[in-house]
Amino acid sequence: MRLSLLPLLFAPAIAMGQTIADQYIELTVHDTVPLRMSDLVYELRWSDPGDQPWDENADPEKLQRDLEERRARELARVEKEVRGTGLTVERSSTGGDDLSLALYAEPPQPVLLVTAHDRAALQPMVTALRGRPGLEGRVARWRFDVPEDAQTAVLQAMYSTAEQRARAVATLAGRKLGKLLAAHEPAAKEAGLVELIQMLEGRDRAYDDPVQATLAARQRSMVFRFALVD
Repeated sequence: MRLSLLPLLFAPAIAMGQTIADQYIELTVHDTVPLRMSDLVYELRWSDPGDQPWDENADPEKLQRDLEERRARELARVEKEVRGTGLTVERSSTGGDDLSLALYAEPPQPVLLVTAHDRAALQPMVTALRGRPGLEGRVARWRFDVPEDAQTAVLQAMYSTAEQRARAVATLAGRKLGKLLAAHEPAAKEAGLVELIQMLEGRDRAYDDPVQATLAARQRSMVFRFALVD
């Protein structure tokens, strides 16, 4: 699998925030998980650019049929061109939700779904198609893979950072560092599992750019509590 432009290097873990009690010391450590892009899906659709002469006496149904036929021709032309670049193209449709309560529900519209390994693979296609009358495109969704054992490696790095910091603080306080009593994610992080999954699958539209989504998804925090002994 090809890697995206996102780096797969581990950033050094950072220890921030600590609590010292008589029997224990607690620290919060932050780090990031390396991710690699699995694929990007780019959506192409064609809408009426309004470049055809208007006939106020024309049959509305015929106008609609003509528009649909032109849309099919334009998308077929684009599909052939995109396939020629080696990208994977799938025909689909959007809209037309049978369960929608909207007064003016949008009828189904044909779209082309182009799959690429990363943004760089999409760029030549976007450059070639940009400015075509009536043609619209956007990144519809994306997926990321977590490299094997990445989570374990990050947890080990975070634990090492927490232990070193806790030992240094205990020494300054004239105490010795004991065993690890507990380790858990902060409460705010635990509640964000669903949001994390949505970001990784490109379903959280708060992040319209996959790079922004992965930067947020990579962040990890852990709380470590160590015993203090005399």
